[in-house]
Order: sequence, then structure tokens, then C-alpha cells
Amino acid sequence: SFNNYIYMKPKNCLIFGASGLIGRNLIRKLTQNNFKVTAVTRNIHQKGYSLKTQGNPGYLEIIESNIFDENKIRSLVKNADICINLIGILFSKGKINTFENIHEKFPEFLSALCNEYNVQKFVHLSALGIDEAKDSLYAQSKLSGENKIKKNFKLATILRPSVIYAIDDNFTTNLMTLLNRLPAFPLYYKGSTLFAPIHISDLIEIIYQVIIKNINSTIIECVGPEEISFKDILLRLLRLIEKKRFLIPMPLFVSKLSARFFEIFPRPLLTLDQLTLLKYKNTLSGKYKSNFDIELSSYANFDIEVE
Repeated sequence: SFNNYIYMKPKNCLIFGASGLIGRNLIRKLTQNNFKVTAVTRNIHQKGYSLKTQGNPGYLEIIESNIFDENKIRSLVKNADICINLIGILFSKGKINTFENIHEKFPEFLSALCNEYNVQKFVHLSALGIDEAKDSLYAQSKLSGENKIKKNFKLATILRPSVIYAIDDNFTTNLMTLLNRLPAFPLYYKGSTLFAPIHISDLIEIIYQVIIKNINSTIIECVGPEEISFKDILLRLLRLIEKKRFLIPMPLFVSKLSARFFEIFPRPLLTLDQLTLLKYKNTLSGKYKSNFDIELSSYANFDIEVE
């Protein structure tokens, strides 16, 4: 009967970094499961249309905002039940898009607001392997951001994924473009760096399960079921595009010179800091729980998808 029907108001999920690969897929998952999503983007004219197609009608609101507009961010957090921060950069650019601003100051500010307004849950996307890479500015900033979050919001859940792959991810598509165009490809550190690539659908399922199972106050390392070297990733991509290329181990001093050259470009293929990160494996550390330990999703092997 109608008297037994209880209307459950959808929880409002506030997502920063909504227009990226993870954000777009997460919007789809949440709106399909009765969550109302407020997606924050820097440029609604550029990103708005692609975002609108991800959410069920009535369950998605797209807001344009600079992440350092304190009043605007405050008004958004004030009305949120759940806050998810997906914002991250691979290289610093200019005086605003720096590791310190994006990975430290913004998460610190956001987590403090979540605490102030008693937001039910705060989920933050970090990165795997940052404990070991103490000589990387990227890793240092990610780790510092995590520490600031934990100080401000005790129940925060921090996810540390390995390389994320999908049909339209930046990692594999950029590599395939280069392998298509170049007759030879450099192997930094002999291509021995290990990764545990995770498919976007698995990572989205992990975030979703963290929310619905109310998992709090923990760091979760998020990986796929397979460890694979950088060289083997390149070999799989070459098989996929049906090309043969020379994979040439590159001495460190030459690698550093090439990274300095690439840093000149607006979107560098490689930076000195990224080269530093490649020294360290991108697999489970054993120090924290993983998605396998918590049994948060089913897993796909690292087989690149093509349309």
C-alpha cells in the first residue's frame, strides 16, 4: 500500500574533476543508482555537453567553478552529502596549476570544508607508489595532500590506483600514437618498471562500493590482477596495432636530456619528474589494504579495449 512506501531522497554527490575519464564514468554509475550528482568543471562550454550525456535526466547538475573560488566551493560543499575529489595533474604548468596548489592546498581546503559542514563522506583519489618516490615532486605533493586531508577529515577514504586504462584513457592512447609514428621507442630503465593496471570499470565499482558500504578512514591501493612491466605493455600495444618497432634501452643521461627537451612543450610527453617516478614500481606496497583484501569488485586483465 501507499502507506508502506517510503520516499528515499537521493543523496547529493559532489564531484570535483568530473570531466576527466574517472569523473565521466563515475557520473554514469552514480546517477543510474539513484544518486544526485553535482559535477564541477572549469569550463562548462568545453566540457558541459559531454558531461550532460553521462547522467540520467534530473540527477545531474553541472556547475562551472574555479576550484579556488572559496565562496562558490563553500556553497557547493554546504549542500553535499558525499564529496569526491578526482582532481590531479601530471605536470606543473604556470603559477596556478602547480603540484602544491592542486595536490596539497585544494585537498586541504576541501577536506576542511567537508569537516565544517559535516559532510557524510569524503573520497579522495591519490596515486600508487608515492611512499617510495621521495625524490619526485609529484609524489611528495600527493603524499602531503593525503596527510592534510587525514588531519582535517578523520573519516576520509583515500584511493591509490595504479595506471588506469580504458578505451579512451590518456596512457595507452598516447603510447599507441607514438608507437604508430616512431620507428623506435625508448625504454627508460630498460622497460623494467612494474605496473598493475586497473580497468576504469573496476575503479568506478570500487568508488561506488566505498560509498554504499560506508567504508571510511582508510587508504586503499587499487590494482588490477596482473603485474606487467613497461616493456611488456609496449609489446602488447604493438601486437594490438599490428606494428613492429625497435624498443631501445636508453641511458639515464640521454633520458634526462630528452625529458628536458619534452618539457618545452605545452603538454610534455615526458618530464624529469615523471622520469624519476619511473624508477619506482607501481604495484601493491603491502602496507595498506587493497581492493582484493576488501573484495570491492571483479577484475579485468590488462587487455586494451578497442572499438
